[in-house]
Amino acid sequence: MRARTVGSTWPSDPGAHQLPLRPDRTVRSRRERVLAPTAPWPAMATPPLPPLPPPHTRVGVGGVLLRDGRVLVNRAVYRDRFTIPSGYVEAGETLAGACAREFDEETGVTVCVGRLILTRHKVISTEESDVYFAFLLEHVAGEPAPRPPEIAEVREVPIAEAEHAPWISELSRVAIRLAARTGPLWPRSSWVGGPMPGLSTEAYHPGDDSG
Repeated sequence: MRARTVGSTWPSDPGAHQLPLRPDRTVRSRRERVLAPTAPWPAMATPPLPPLPPPHTRVGVGGVLLRDGRVLVNRAVYRDRFTIPSGYVEAGETLAGACAREFDEETGVTVCVGRLILTRHKVISTEESDVYFAFLLEHVAGEPAPRPPEIAEVREVPIAEAEHAPWISELSRVAIRLAARTGPLWPRSSWVGGPMPGLSTEAYHPGDDSG
C-alpha cells in the first residue's frame, strides 16, 4: 500500500485527537495515526527525571587488604561469620571515601582505596534492595584491632586459608580470591562525570582509562 504524508489526523475518525502532525511523518493505513507535534522537542542536556520514590536501595562498600600473604577480616557483633570490613555509604560520600572511613572505623587502619574488585546487587523484597562494591586496598598506617561496640574480632588470615574458610562469608571469599589474582581489576576512570557530574562522579572500568 502506498504511504501517504499527512499533516493532521484523519478527519473521518471522530475519536481522533486533533493535534497538528509533523509534515514529514507518514501513515500507512487509515487505522494508523501519528500523534507527533509539529514543533520539535526542545533540546535537553539530560533526559527529564521522574520524581524519586521513597528510598529503596542501600549502597554498601567493602575493602580487601592483603599484607604479607594475609588478608584482614573482621566479625561484627551481630554476625556469625567474618567478612571483609564493610559498611554503607553516607549522604554526600564517594564510594572510595566511604570505604576508607568504614575501614578505619572498624579496624583502626588507614588505607588507600584502589581498584574495583566486584559489584553485587541484591533484591531483598519488593520494596528493598542493596548494592555493594568491593575494592582492593593498600595499607597506609595503623595496626588492626577490634573496634567496639560494633566489631567483636579482627583477624589477619593466610590468603589460601581465607579463600575457602567456611567461617568467612561467601561474598567476602569471592572478593578475596579476585583480589589475590594477578589479573587486571577495574581501575578508577579519569572521567569525572561530563557536563553534569553532580557533587562527585566515580566510574570504574577495565581497559582504556583515557577518560
